[in-house]
Amino acid sequence: MTLQHHYSGPMRAVILGFTLLVPGAASPKVHPEPLHYTLAPEMSGDTVAALRVSVQFQAEPSGTTDMGWDEGWAGENKLWQWARDFKVAGASAVEVAGNGHWHIKAAPGAKLTATYRIVSGYDHDPRVEDSEQPRPVIRPRWFYAAGNALFAYPAHRENAPATFDWVNTPGVGFASDLEHLAGQARKALRPGTVADVLESIVIGGQDLRVFPATDGSGVRVASVGSYAFTPEQMNNLTRRVIDVERSFWKADRRAPFLVTTAPITSTPTLTGFSGTGRGDAFALWIDERTPLDRTAWLLAHEYFHTWNPALLGSMSQDRAARPEQYWFSEGFTDYYARALMVRSGIISPAQFAAEWNEMLASYAGSPVKTMPGKQAAATFWNSDAAQKLPYQRGAMLAAMWNRRLLAASKGASNLDTILVSQMRLARTAPGAATSLFRSLAQRRGLNVGPDEERFLARGQPILLPANTFGPCATVVTAQRPSFSRGFDTEATAASGNLARGVDPSLPAYAAGLRDGMKILAHIEGEPDNALIPYVLLVEDHGAQRKIRYLPQGHGQTVVQELQVREATTPICSRTLGGL
Repeated sequence: MTLQHHYSGPMRAVILGFTLLVPGAASPKVHPEPLHYTLAPEMSGDTVAALRVSVQFQAEPSGTTDMGWDEGWAGENKLWQWARDFKVAGASAVEVAGNGHWHIKAAPGAKLTATYRIVSGYDHDPRVEDSEQPRPVIRPRWFYAAGNALFAYPAHRENAPATFDWVNTPGVGFASDLEHLAGQARKALRPGTVADVLESIVIGGQDLRVFPATDGSGVRVASVGSYAFTPEQMNNLTRRVIDVERSFWKADRRAPFLVTTAPITSTPTLTGFSGTGRGDAFALWIDERTPLDRTAWLLAHEYFHTWNPALLGSMSQDRAARPEQYWFSEGFTDYYARALMVRSGIISPAQFAAEWNEMLASYAGSPVKTMPGKQAAATFWNSDAAQKLPYQRGAMLAAMWNRRLLAASKGASNLDTILVSQMRLARTAPGAATSLFRSLAQRRGLNVGPDEERFLARGQPILLPANTFGPCATVVTAQRPSFSRGFDTEATAASGNLARGVDPSLPAYAAGLRDGMKILAHIEGEPDNALIPYVLLVEDHGAQRKIRYLPQGHGQTVVQELQVREATTPICSRTLGGL
């Protein structure tokens, strides 16, 4: 699970990730007869109009089978809303139960086939400002969907075996981690259950590019759309990132895995990318202006979710309480996304510092920086700033605790030591991931409780010690003007990039920006950096001109910045990366 990462324009969080299977959680029933899922494109001429799903399964011995969707994923509670024309062959009656559920009457053990259509959650190409992973995308030339919104299932059968087939259609490509499961004419690459079907991703279309696992890694890369980089470049970077993280965890370097890339449309004031982990796959949404070197962090973050938290312990099943634990599952994942990339040389020390500084500036200017943990969790699903907070807090705490472990052990152990031990412990001693971490940290002499109370529970601002990243870098703390673009970026994007909410008291107005001007491009400036000039290309009464100003708001804020020295020395990448 990750959030959308923006490099020009405001960051809008898109929360993605863990599957919560609610309908069958109370029953351990096992149905030995596999469920068979089939997916096919519904064509209108030579364009894709919808996706057609069929599910073959046996009726319950009671004669009534309840069937429906997950009750929630990634902030969406109506995952069934894109389904149409639900029918069941072999049933004597089908009763609508509401909220995406049906009661199916049939003879005990009868063979049933449910069919329905999935329509698009968008009537346009997804944009940065409105892209949401739970909503299926079905466009004339391509489609993309997460299994949670795509597939219904009989209640209490998450652990039942499942198989899958795609109905080939000339001119329409397809890729999915569902292809790792068995099909009618395909051997399984791994065992599959209904839960695996739900935690899947599908992508396809006329322009789909698929890079097969010809290197022995088991990794496939599939993409539609066009970007600021070639599909070949994304394929190469993906394989490097996956190899680094499999080495870190000493994992199977031949396991089947799929990475998908789908396009989102940026605007002159809003750009970004996002991703979601799917067990044996992860899915990326990337806008057409994001350069390749900005995606390494996203790739590293999403692939790290293969282990964190899935193999490190459990997370709360309470959707409202779960965000209180995201400092571990998301914040630690953010920390390692940067640390592993700089250790391996995929990003340079300068890039590493730039990524940390972008996050530190965003944290410094966050309107919820001091929000207590329970309050932040309660507003998490409705506030972009609150959604970023556990990522920021968790990454900063991981860096601080890593430095303390190195100092206390004189370099013999660090955060790596604890997480690798935690993966081993979680196999035999199940428990909450955060609890297992606390216990193992305590054994290494690191008591994280006081920091959790101060920074997570009470919301005190976190300041990194100057030596957090080792001898070749210093964290500098200073006051600077607060950051403001001088206009309402969300309202501006929603109005078709006509400037809205220009503040007459700020530098943007003094430089000439006015409500109603068409913003054509953001040319210069960094997010959350009030010291770097901001330059916009605008259309004013039919003429184009540049407006240049310092993006400063009212008041001052305390900002930390990572400054790297001796970046070319071989040891620098290691110490920056927490070794």
